[in-house]
Amino acid sequence: MALPAEGFLLEYAPGRLVVGAGPLDPRPCRSASALACYAPDFFLADARPWLHPAAWRETTRDALRDALGRARPPRVVWEAPDAAGYSARFATLMDRIRAGTLSKAVPVILERGTWQVPADDAVRGLVRHALEASGPSFIYAAWTATSGMVGASPEVLFVREDPGRVESVAMAGTYPDARAADLAGDPKEAREHASVVDDIVTALGPVGTVSVGAREILRLPGMAHLKTDIAVTVTAPVDFGTIVRALHPTAALGVAPRAAGLDLLASLGPADRGRFGAPFGIEWPDGRAHVVVAIRNVQWTGRTVTLGAGAGIIAESLLEREWEELRLKRTAVKDMLGL
Repeated sequence: MALPAEGFLLEYAPGRLVVGAGPLDPRPCRSASALACYAPDFFLADARPWLHPAAWRETTRDALRDALGRARPPRVVWEAPDAAGYSARFATLMDRIRAGTLSKAVPVILERGTWQVPADDAVRGLVRHALEASGPSFIYAAWTATSGMVGASPEVLFVREDPGRVESVAMAGTYPDARAADLAGDPKEAREHASVVDDIVTALGPVGTVSVGAREILRLPGMAHLKTDIAVTVTAPVDFGTIVRALHPTAALGVAPRAAGLDLLASLGPADRGRFGAPFGIEWPDGRAHVVVAIRNVQWTGRTVTLGAGAGIIAESLLEREWEELRLKRTAVKDMLGL
């Protein structure tokens, strides 16, 4: 049995994973002496986001792939996403941008579906497929007997390997992989990416001295993104919760300026986005931490499946182009997870 009936996993470094086995004990804070998984909802409203496993182990990508054997994800019957609802949200946000109260916002759509057969062991097949197809991304999952989430995220919220340094990544700007070479020259995508870089730099400024790396193009199966590494040399001890609250959500998934708040996105919905876009990570007892942004995933409760996608809207955005980007992102997730 490669995976427990209830648990979590996270690839915290290329090819290295932590697997936690249930029963999971959810608590408001991490026990100081224990490894735990931080798995809140996007709006951080969960009163007990820390999942403490009964046991945990480290493994490798290759070992987990071998242990899962030929597991396959169950088929999903998908419904068409709500184009009219997204169009209305797009118009509302563009009005705010033109009025000057927003410079960027990231509305989310959910494509819904149903497992075609009971998905009692869906996590095994989804993880097995992700191990083959995730590319330069970190596989992550959390599940119980009736619900779960599996994904592979290329976006790191933060990594802390020692108390004096916190590393993050700005990732925004999307093109189909076949046109990756054109991405850096697109002024709309470059401006969207720059707004995310500025947002993270501003958020980390109070923590210490910030350094910004060179902008790169990250190529993933089916798409490419602009990516910039950002690090901060910490001037005073800073705890896990402080870093999360400083960074989440970055402009890649929230609103800019941050002062505009997330109430607008919450009011626009969807109400059942769950953990899509939320922080998801692990903190070790010694304070080391690895936290990804929970994108490129599917979530399910019973036989109902949801697949989220978001695209940043700025002044130059066009409805048809954003809708196509959302389709591209959802298609990449389906391909990656065998759905």
